[in-house]
Amino acid sequence: MSMTLAQPTTSQAIQLRIGSMEMIQYDYRQFPDSKPYQHHCCGLLTMSCNGAQGLAEYELPEIKGAFDLVRWASVFTSLKGLSLTEAEQYIQHHADHWGPDKTELALSALSDLTTHANLHILSPSATLLPPRSRSYLIEHGLVYYSF
Repeated sequence: MSMTLAQPTTSQAIQLRIGSMEMIQYDYRQFPDSKPYQHHCCGLLTMSCNGAQGLAEYELPEIKGAFDLVRWASVFTSLKGLSLTEAEQYIQHHADHWGPDKTELALSALSDLTTHANLHILSPSATLLPPRSRSYLIEHGLVYYSF
C-alpha cells in the first residue's frame, strides 16, 4: 500500500501536528436511510490539528460477540503529536501489524486532514461539514472514544 499525502506548502506545515482524535462506533440500523446490506459495526475516525479536521468512516465485517472499540483503536494513539508526514510514515511502517482495515482507515483520515489543513491555511474561516453532524453521530453512537 503506497499512498503519499500532499503536504501543506506554507511555513505552517512544520506546525501541523495531530492534536486530538475521536472514534465513534455506531449502528447503521439506527439511521433512517440505512440499507439492509450495510455493516452493523461501523463508525467514524476524526483527526484534528490547528483547526482542521480529517474524517474517515469504517465498516467492519460482521462481528460475533462483544467488540471493544477502545482496544481495537488503541493503535491510533501513537499518531497523536506526530506531524502529518511522520504520521503517514508511522502508519505505513505499521501496516503489516495493523492490518488493512486500520491502515486504510488511518490513511484515509490523514489524507482528509491534510486536505482540510491545506484549505484551513489558505482560508482559516472556511468550514466543511460532514454529511452527518458530529453531535448527531455522538447522540446515536454506541461507543465514543476520544484520545
